[in-house]
Amino acid sequence: MDGAKGMDLLELEDRLHFPDAPEHPGVAAIVAYWEAKRAGRRLPDRLDIDPSEIVPLLPNIIICESVDHGADFRIRIFGTKLVELVGEERTGKLLSEIGDHAVPPTRSDIVRDRWFEVSRRAFTRERPVFVSGRMSSSNRAYICWHAVSCPLTAGGTGIAQTFGGMFVAQS
Repeated sequence: MDGAKGMDLLELEDRLHFPDAPEHPGVAAIVAYWEAKRAGRRLPDRLDIDPSEIVPLLPNIIICESVDHGADFRIRIFGTKLVELVGEERTGKLLSEIGDHAVPPTRSDIVRDRWFEVSRRAFTRERPVFVSGRMSSSNRAYICWHAVSCPLTAGGTGIAQTFGGMFVAQS
């Protein structure tokens, strides 16, 4: 790959799009579930999320919790389809730790920066954050992904976790 072509690919991989509404039916389903669990409250609580109610979505689900008031985030649940897609089990890892051992190799700096930005937006805006982009794994920029991150409380009133998911489409 020549230098100019390589730069175009990196720029394409690094670009995020933050739409105002879901652009994928899976994302829309997660937001509808989150809204139903909110039930007129400012935010739903983590205990409101019942995996038995969202079985078809579970392989694409991500749940993270804030560490040190958003300085980092620990991934509590990382769905099986996502593990297959990124080539790395991320359950239990901090966002600052992801991407280093992915197969195929991943631009871990891009991946980390993206997910920090998305998670922090959900925490500060206190509403679902919609995002889409392209895979940052080598030779896979043809894969477009759509995701959402929705804030949750965890036994209190402040945001403590995010509940969301990621879905892919070939482009």
